[in-house]
Amino acid sequence: MLDEFSACEKVVKNDLGMQTAIRKRGIADMDLVMVDAWSAGNFGLKEEEGKRLVRALCWLKTSPADNGYARPISGLYAFVDLNKMEVVSIVDNGPVPLPPRDGNYTPDAAGRIRDDIKPLDIVQAQGPSFQIDGHEISWQKWKIRFGFNPREGLVLHTVSYFDKGTERPILYRASLSEMVVPYGDPTGPINRNNAFDAGEYGIGMLANSLELGCDCLGEIRYFDAVMSDSKGHAVVIPNAICLHEEDYGILWKHTDWRTEHVEVRRSRRLVLSSISTVGNYDYGFFWYFYQDGSIEFEVKLTGILHTQALPPGVKSKYGNLLAPQLYGANHQHFFNVRLDMMIDGMNNSVYEVNTEGEEKREKIIRSAMPLLPKLGN
Repeated sequence: MLDEFSACEKVVKNDLGMQTAIRKRGIADMDLVMVDAWSAGNFGLKEEEGKRLVRALCWLKTSPADNGYARPISGLYAFVDLNKMEVVSIVDNGPVPLPPRDGNYTPDAAGRIRDDIKPLDIVQAQGPSFQIDGHEISWQKWKIRFGFNPREGLVLHTVSYFDKGTERPILYRASLSEMVVPYGDPTGPINRNNAFDAGEYGIGMLANSLELGCDCLGEIRYFDAVMSDSKGHAVVIPNAICLHEEDYGILWKHTDWRTEHVEVRRSRRLVLSSISTVGNYDYGFFWYFYQDGSIEFEVKLTGILHTQALPPGVKSKYGNLLAPQLYGANHQHFFNVRLDMMIDGMNNSVYEVNTEGEEKREKIIRSAMPLLPKLGN
């Protein structure tokens, strides 16, 4: 749970064993140590049965506003029982030198940001083209209901499309049901990195409060998300959901070269979105609705890679160096989406379509190959 991230960090930094191990690495100020709680998985180990464990991985910041992911404290991590909120074991494989470079990305730290582009303003003087009634959106021929929960985040309900006088049902429910991030490094502690970001952390609970002009552009409508923390207390995430329209370029165009008459239709889409931060990763979830009746779901991956420190001159075949002595392991992000379709009613089916070459034509081409002149003749 979200509030347990902070509690876990406090427990690790107050643990005498961890303090001793960190000071052994020449780090005196525990306030600059940054701790991320990674799920431990289940590997059938008897000593881990019945416990809600996380692995506490540590990084060092050079100042309170520093990007700690630039300096992993590798070779050291702890297992924390979240139910008891205590360190149950410490793994110390010996000190690894800290990477030498900063990884700060703020304009103040970088010195400046790009200044060679003029402002791009999106203005809708007459307001947006959508209408909102509680959690129901009407736009063009679309009607969409939406919700939000701690595990899945943004959820669509009863999506329909008004077609030739009839409101046709399209979706009963749609959401991200799970996502998993497996890592390809067999060495510890990365070998246990296999995070289920929805089921183990809660994509909805980790949603950002979005800001006009940064996360979304244009004539925006925001919605809050209301959930509960691990103690059952209400938690409100302001502006967790963003609704706006986007110009989407040319939808259709034709030029009659005989009459020089030109017709252009521009495309517009409705965007319903949210963004969640899971430790070092940031995920943007975008549901797009188009004027031609199509729906698209896009996930944008951004943020910072999960990092480990390597000794000087050492490389790993399981990933790449991001900076001197700073290593990012190979990994994947799998997104599973639940689509409860209801196109024109309940009797829907799924089928797969593949394009195959015409067999007769392929045979003709193969039989003609020996007759073709050789290259250079």
